[in-house]
Amino acid sequence: MRKIVFILLLSMLFSTHLAMAQTRRVNPVKENYNTILRTDIKNQKKPPFTKEWPGLKNDTIIRDTLFIAVDTTKKLFDHPKFGGIIIGANIWDPIMRVFGQSYGGIALSAEMSIWNRFFPQVEAGVGLASHTPEGMNFTYKGHLAPYFKVGARYNFLHNNNADYQVLGGVNFGFSSFKYDINNITINSDYWGDPITTSITGLKSHVLWGEVSLSLRVKIVKNLSMGWSAIFHTILADKKNAQGNAWYIPGYGVYDNSFTGAFSVYYTIPFKGKSKDDKKDTNL
Repeated sequence: MRKIVFILLLSMLFSTHLAMAQTRRVNPVKENYNTILRTDIKNQKKPPFTKEWPGLKNDTIIRDTLFIAVDTTKKLFDHPKFGGIIIGANIWDPIMRVFGQSYGGIALSAEMSIWNRFFPQVEAGVGLASHTPEGMNFTYKGHLAPYFKVGARYNFLHNNNADYQVLGGVNFGFSSFKYDINNITINSDYWGDPITTSITGLKSHVLWGEVSLSLRVKIVKNLSMGWSAIFHTILADKKNAQGNAWYIPGYGVYDNSFTGAFSVYYTIPFKGKSKDDKKDTNL
């Protein structure tokens, strides 16, 4: 069932992108006809106002003012191809552990901004657990183990200011880890007293997929923060007859389909210039 929901959410993200692409308006201005900012006004090619904007043929003040406004808006949101490397740290689990959560870890991520639209992403982190489920007769101990994720995110606000982003993402994660099931208490009518035992050194590995929806906002300069809601599902895992894993590093509790993240980010800007920036220097 969780795999079906994962596929449906992935399809919804793709459908949203197609719908936004179909409703996007095309700017009719193909060239920069700004007659005020250019020095060579005499030989500058004039736009065909008689066809597109016939009412502005003889009113040069209104005409130039409108084109300055269009050109300024275009330059404001003309994002470079490579907008920089974004380094992130998911601090949700460390915060929750301060408030008594018995499992979690820390993660670092790196992603590249391409036209403020596509964000290929990698993530690595570690996780561990020491938890006695309420009403159960054992204590689960997950040893410190790494995990890895790879995927990409898409910015639905790519035509807007890069300080505010709404991101839809798809990731695949993997972790190989060890765990113990300690203090297993078995009540025995024969012996009278309960029997306590442990099972140690169990091994497992898990492959999972996840779909996320995130909001990221700039705080100051190159520093930003973001929140994520994540749906994930197990795609493949190794089970043990003695007892299955209760916690998976990077994933969370095995039976939970939803989780979240709170991250801080630092953007290392790309120093190069876009093609349009280079053209502007020759005006």
